[in-house]
Amino acid sequence: MKAADATPSHAQLLEQRLHYPHAGNKPAPGTSLELVPGVRWVRMPLPFALDHINLWLLRDQREGPDGVVEGWAVVDCCVASDQAKQHWQQVFDTQLDGLPVLRVIVTHMHPDHVGLAHWLCAHWSTPEHSCELWMSAADHHLACLYSRGRS
Repeated sequence: MKAADATPSHAQLLEQRLHYPHAGNKPAPGTSLELVPGVRWVRMPLPFALDHINLWLLRDQREGPDGVVEGWAVVDCCVASDQAKQHWQQVFDTQLDGLPVLRVIVTHMHPDHVGLAHWLCAHWSTPEHSCELWMSAADHHLACLYSRGRS
C-alpha cells in the first residue's frame, strides 16, 4: 500500500469527528427508543443490502370536533410486508402510550419509506377521525403509478 493510500480522505476525517450517542443502543424491531420527550426512534429490518430503515414517532396533536386530539405522527413506513406489519403492530401495542396515530409523513417515494403508508392510514382511521397522509403530490402520484404497475 502506498503512503498516500493510508492517508484518510477529507470525508473520512470529518466522519471520525461525528458522535453517535445511541450507536450501541439501537431499538429492536417492534420497539422504540425515546431520544427526547416526544421523539421515538423505530428501526425495522429490510430484505435488501441496506438491512434496516430508521423510522420516527413524533408526539402530535390536531384539532378535532371536540377539541384537541393528542397522538402521534409516524415518519416513514417501511416496506409493504407481513413482517413489517407485525413489527408495527408490536409498536402500536407497546410504544404509543395508548394514543392514536394522527398522521403519516412520507419523506420520499422509496419503497422502504412509502410502502406501508396506505396500511398505516387505514389502520388508524376511524369514523371519528382520519389518519392523514402527508407527502408531496409528485411522490404520491409516482407511488400510485408504481403500485398500479405491480397488479
